[in-house]
Order: sequence, then C-alpha cells, then structure tokens
Amino acid sequence: MLARSSHQFRTFVRIGIAAATCLACSVASAEPLVIKVNPQLTQRGVLMTGNEPGTIQTLFDAGPRYGEPSGIRVGRGSQIPDWLDLGSFQNVGVPGLNPVGYYGYYISPDDRAVVIDLASRRVVRVVYH
Repeated sequence: MLARSSHQFRTFVRIGIAAATCLACSVASAEPLVIKVNPQLTQRGVLMTGNEPGTIQTLFDAGPRYGEPSGIRVGRGSQIPDWLDLGSFQNVGVPGLNPVGYYGYYISPDDRAVVIDLASRRVVRVVYH
C-alpha cells in the first residue's frame, strides 16, 4: 500500500512539473506588444488592426504633426485645447501608462510625442524622439 501511494505521489509531482514547464514556456514565447495606433485623422496616420505590434516610433511616423509652436506651455498635467487635433492609440506596454488605456497624442514642433488622457485632455507623458 505504501508503494502504491508513493507511486501516485511521484506521478502527481511529474504532472505538476510538466504543467509548470508548459506554463513557463508559453509565457516566455509570448511577444510583447507596445502600442496599437489608430489615429483619428482621416488623411494621415497608420491604422493597425488586431494584435499587430507597433513601437513608440510608430507614433512619430503616424503623426499628427505640428510644425508651428502653439504658444502654450506643454508639460505633464497641462490642459490641451479642444482645437488641437489628436491621434489615438491603445497602450499595451508603455511604462507609466494604464496597460489597457486609450490615449490621444500629437507630435510637437520640437519632435516630441505628447501623450494625452482623452477624458481630461491633460498631458500624461512627453516622449522624446
């Protein structure tokens, strides 16, 4: 009886180790996604569908881009006026932002991506190029 119990225990341990190994391998093989970009502007931008990955560079490539300074100081917490057109993206990996949140953005004249909370239109992050 003791031998049978010991055999069942070893089988249980082997199954547990196999399950843990499979779980660890599936996590390690997952590709990290950075952002999903879907600019609101109809004439410019990049539309990424599904789980297509993008990088911060995608924001700079997609725009919207402003060449002239607006005359408004922009920094974390700054309110962005309604007349400023924004692109939008879903964050899935930018540190410091909600991992599933949607944000607005634009490229400033000094080539920085200004990330904006869409609900409050306040700047949450400025990304240097």
